[in-house]
Amino acid sequence: MKSRVKCPLFACLLTALASFGARAEEPVSVESLLHEMVDRDAVARFPQRDFRLKQHSSYNRSSRTPDEPAGWFTNKDFNSGPKDHNFIRVEENGGRKEWVMMDHEGPGAIVRTWMPWENPGAGGSKGTMRFYLDGSDEPVLVGNKLGLFDGSGLIPFPFAHSSLRSAVNFFPIPYAKRCKVTLDQIPHFYIFTFREYDRETPVRTFTMEDFEAAKGLTETTGRKLLNPVARAGAEPLALSTTLGAGEEKSLELPAGTAAVRELSVKLGNYENPEVTRQVILRIEFDGKETVWCPVGDFFGSGVGLNPVQGWYRTVAEDGTMTCRWVMPYQKGGKVTLLNLGDEAVEAKLEVKTGEWKWDENSMYFHAGWRGQYPLPTRPYSDWNYVTLKGRGVYVGDTLTIMNPVEKWWGEGDEKIWVDGEGFPSMFGTGTEDYYAYSWGGMSTDFYEHPFHAQPRAHKWNKVNRKPESMKGTRNTLGYSVETRSRALDTMPFASSLQLDMEIWHWADCEMGYGVGAYWYGFPDTTSNRKPEPEEVLNVPVLAEPVEGAADSVEEMFKGAVEITEELVVSKPDGVTLKVQDLKRMKLKGRWSKDKHLLFKGAKMGDTVEIKIPAASPVTEKLTLHATKSRDFGVVRISVNGKPAGGEIDLYATKPVPSGAIELGAFDPVDGGYVLRVEVVGRNAMSKDTFFGLDCVTRKEVRN
Repeated sequence: MKSRVKCPLFACLLTALASFGARAEEPVSVESLLHEMVDRDAVARFPQRDFRLKQHSSYNRSSRTPDEPAGWFTNKDFNSGPKDHNFIRVEENGGRKEWVMMDHEGPGAIVRTWMPWENPGAGGSKGTMRFYLDGSDEPVLVGNKLGLFDGSGLIPFPFAHSSLRSAVNFFPIPYAKRCKVTLDQIPHFYIFTFREYDRETPVRTFTMEDFEAAKGLTETTGRKLLNPVARAGAEPLALSTTLGAGEEKSLELPAGTAAVRELSVKLGNYENPEVTRQVILRIEFDGKETVWCPVGDFFGSGVGLNPVQGWYRTVAEDGTMTCRWVMPYQKGGKVTLLNLGDEAVEAKLEVKTGEWKWDENSMYFHAGWRGQYPLPTRPYSDWNYVTLKGRGVYVGDTLTIMNPVEKWWGEGDEKIWVDGEGFPSMFGTGTEDYYAYSWGGMSTDFYEHPFHAQPRAHKWNKVNRKPESMKGTRNTLGYSVETRSRALDTMPFASSLQLDMEIWHWADCEMGYGVGAYWYGFPDTTSNRKPEPEEVLNVPVLAEPVEGAADSVEEMFKGAVEITEELVVSKPDGVTLKVQDLKRMKLKGRWSKDKHLLFKGAKMGDTVEIKIPAASPVTEKLTLHATKSRDFGVVRISVNGKPAGGEIDLYATKPVPSGAIELGAFDPVDGGYVLRVEVVGRNAMSKDTFFGLDCVTRKEVRN
């Protein structure tokens, strides 16, 4: 009899293979999906059990093809009466009429549901929802259409929760053969997002017994989601530096196979909110740049510091921005901060790396950015977030919008094509629905959840909450930041993915759009997102609404005196005057009459005098509105021979309104005020010493 030679390495290999095989044979279940929900390593590998993310929603069924714009951009993506048919069909079950909202045959798992209150003022919670699995005539889940998934009922928070007038659920509901979801009244808006697995995928269908058995795991997973930490790794690499204008600094990653497990950036201060747009995060893995994105859009803060906490990213109130996406590499990498602004920025960068076993399913992390300003809202259009070619997994995005008017901006639907399909497998019901809230036109506020958030809502964020006097106002003027990261609802693609967001605004205006998109891909996966340094600096300028302040152009410039050539009483011969139509130049901001008077050719030491008529014989407070631009100088102003403030630097990287320049209170002389403007300097970044003046407002000073 032959003796057996003991081989520890061989024995370990057999054990590992047996364990791997056992995991591969384990069915998809509530427990496996809960484990996957908080497994960041799993997201960085292409799914071993391949699936495609699908969606059944109340999108308008007249939307058939972009070649038919009237139907494609129809906004009525809900049901309000018997003539609407934005659902699958109507059935009778046990003498009860039921509207079918989702019906999928084959193995799958519901991974996200969204349903809004029908009446945002009164709630609108009528209706019983039923989930029929694997062809059973008896539903496995029955409950109020909102209470079942708003965190107050069977499914606990944070899996189910109420999110600004919506019930949103992330608790997985797997099924082996079929899933049908119905409502016993005509459904209003709804979205059911689910995984469609390959036919041979083993799935353990959801039961209440399994739900009860998984309660311990459910509680543990919920705690992890609400208290996110990265897996421990090596000692962090750190960089503390000053980034000059146009300068970049880098951290080299450890050589060999590893993974970035946590990455943090903290800037010196955020007084200029545009700094989160001007500082760029660049990451290179194995000789290829895969990340080029403004730090605000990368970490989910958007323009400005907007604190928020999620499973993958945290923006702290002290300005530390942290990301916990796992980023594997085989040989080496580099993390770089680039300052595109014209002023120096203090910055701290910290990177934690850890072990990684590279295999055939390992993918590189990517992040890209796109911006556009101005973006016209007419005609209606689809705005591309990103188009990807090759194989990979889409994992999230952050949208920053500037809305120049009070009316609601977010009616547009997401339309997502995967692997060359003829019609989007994901067709939504509104931009705010994609980011998991609803009725955005009713005015919104800050909210956060592990997988989605609105860190900034028309000025108000986690720190600066909306005053009581501002609540209930239908005013969505200003900046908003929407962010979504995906866990069980990641989107794998085998050959391509195209994500478009419909631009559908209630007003004909010009918005500002900027989006950071995140995905994993293989070495040959490509995207249409390239560095856009010029557009990064094209930050939309808008005076935000402030309590008690004018919130419209008309009120801001009420009674203003336009500065025209006729009011100029003296100037040097070398200075030429030109009225510029700023609207025609497609410059957006707050100028009176959308024009200003350009003083071209002004040199150091030049002075001009302008006579402003008084509105009252008594003392008046004067406020100047001017323009800043790349070739403007530093000026000093006096009124009727009296100094009016200090030096005013009119330089900016692009033409923008100066905002209100308070000159002070003065008594009129001979029925008016003589403004004397003297060029006294030039910003080091400016190309010249010209200046542009818009108007002067006058307000009587009462004792």
